[in-house]
Amino acid sequence: MNLSNIDVTALIIIITAVWFVVQSVSATKLPNKFLPLVSIVVGIVISVAYSYLSSKNIQLEQDLFFGLFAGFSASGLDDTLTKSVSGIIDSFVGILVSKATDSTSTDSSSTDTTSVK
Repeated sequence: MNLSNIDVTALIIIITAVWFVVQSVSATKLPNKFLPLVSIVVGIVISVAYSYLSSKNIQLEQDLFFGLFAGFSASGLDDTLTKSVSGIIDSFVGILVSKATDSTSTDSSSTDTTSVK
């Protein structure tokens, strides 16, 4: 297997395509525990198809490696984005909510209690 001529652009395209396909599959009733396996299989299929369509030459060993890499990358990318972005959003919303509740409790305790005669 010759890895000296890795087409990085093709690999990024394959990873992106795998991620989009797996996101589409995740919208079905398939349990989430099978999504990494689906990602690997889809990665291999897309890698072999891309290799055939781009050069009419299938280098099976290299295509399997790229497909596995793309499948694992797409699965890891999804986990990272899901957990990191949702964590950041949750903490940001938590800060906003706590500031909003602090300002409303401060406003209600500073009401004027003077009486008019």
